[in-house]
Parts: sequence; structure tokens; C-alpha cells
Amino acid sequence: MPPVNLLDRLQRIAAKSPTAVRFAVALRNQCRCVIKYHLAESPDALDTGERWLVQRVASYGDRFVDVGANVGDWLGMVRESLAGPFAALAFEPSRSAFEELQRRFGADSNIVLSNVALGGAPGSLAFFEEPDAGRGSTLVAEFMRTRGTTRTVTVTMLDSALRDAGWNRVDLLKIDAEGYDLQVMRGARETIASRSIGVLQFEYNRAWQLTGDTLRAAYTLLESSGYRVFVLKRDGLYTLDYLRYEEYFEYTNFVAIAPEWLTWTKDLGRSSVSQMKSFTSLVGIQEEPRRALI
Repeated sequence: MPPVNLLDRLQRIAAKSPTAVRFAVALRNQCRCVIKYHLAESPDALDTGERWLVQRVASYGDRFVDVGANVGDWLGMVRESLAGPFAALAFEPSRSAFEELQRRFGADSNIVLSNVALGGAPGSLAFFEEPDAGRGSTLVAEFMRTRGTTRTVTVTMLDSALRDAGWNRVDLLKIDAEGYDLQVMRGARETIASRSIGVLQFEYNRAWQLTGDTLRAAYTLLESSGYRVFVLKRDGLYTLDYLRYEEYFEYTNFVAIAPEWLTWTKDLGRSSVSQMKSFTSLVGIQEEPRRALI
């Protein structure tokens, strides 16, 4: 009997055993965690490469948007990375987290804070809020990991928010919406289609399967407008073979870069033309297959 047919037969036999099926599910879940730790060493901003990315974009741009700002740790990195003037918009629907944002950044005229959620359509939705500015507050009910309160929040689209702010470009957009990230991107379709966002960072995690969203859908939305999508690790950006990993629904940060930013060359204050660097070289993207996570 050919090996493939033998394997298929063994799988069919195992499928009739409830114990074997439970083991297969447990093994699958553990394998997903292995993939997670291969692609994302830690959720800490210093380990994920978020500070690394902010510092490099800060060499080129001065307009930042934070969706799911929580208590403002990412905004703090932005402010620390820019020596000159900048502008930032921050969106956070949690009341307790927003109060902390106001305490930290309310007096900073460079930062505009909004106590609303962003999504794919305007309206209102039930928001599940963890106490004490918990990081797990979410619009995805099934993803609530601790006890909290439920209330209705205003939802707007990023396209509308940018128009209201008079912005025609964003240098770095960070989305951390606890499973609602693709919905936020869908609410920024016009801005993405016009490639008015230079660099876009979003978080992929287990909550995506609860909203019916997929990484493939995110790739399709971004790549259809010319963006290239990478995995963000602590030491740089990596390409990902989607067909190999498929949907694993575990914590990973992805970064999409507009084609103009991939080719943009800027004099970083040096006199010699030979010392000019493109953003591509600045962030260390390597196109060689050996650099890719495959």
C-alpha cells in the first residue's frame, strides 16, 4: 500500500476515537503556540520591535495614529522618538484607560485624544471593558478574559476621523483593537486605497476567529492597494509564506508598507550623497529567502 494511502487510512481510524480527536485538538493548539513564539517572542513593546519601528519611522515622518491607545505607552514611545514637532491622533473607547491618557497627554497640544472606538462602519456597539484600564477590553464579547462592564460606545471610521482632523496622510498607523483590527482597516479603505498611510502596524490574534476575520483577508485588502506585508520581530521585518502557516490565530504583529515608502530615499542630515539611506535599508528589510520566515 502506498505510504500516502496508509497515512490516510490511519487518520480515518484515529478519527473514530474520541480520545484521539481530543488529543489532535490539544496538539493543534500547542502547535499554534509554537508558531506564535516563532513569529512573536513577546507582547512587550521592546521585544516585539515596536519601539524599533517607531524610531525608524520617526526619521522620516511626523504624523502618527494610535488606534487602541490604552494608557498611552505606544504614544510615549512616539513622543520620545521625535526631537521636533509632530502630530498624533489617539483613539481609546475604555473610560478608565482614556482617563489615564488624559492625565498623561491632555496638556500636550501635539496629541488629540478621542474616547471612541474605530471600526468598519459608523454607529454604536457593545464594548466589554476590563477594570483599571485593562488591556483586554474589546468589542469582541467572546474574547473577554476577565470580568468587566458592558456599555455602548460610539464607533467611527478612520477615513472619517482623518477627514475631520484635516489630515491627508499618516506616516505610521498602529492598530491594537483586540480582534477588531481588520474592521478598523476596513474603515480606512479610502486612506489605504490612496496609499496615504506610509506604514501600518496591526495585531493578529485569537480574537480574529471570533469576528470571522482572517489574515488572508488583511493581506488581500492591503496588497490590493500595493502594500507589502511583513511580520514584525524584535530584530526587523520578515516576509511570511502565508500558504505554509495559513490561519493560526495567535498573537503576532504585522507591518504593511506603502510602495512609496519602500523606495523613498531621504537625506538624514548627512552631507554626502553616498550616505543617503532609503527607508527600506533603514528598517532592514531583506528580500533574500534565507531572511524570510519560511
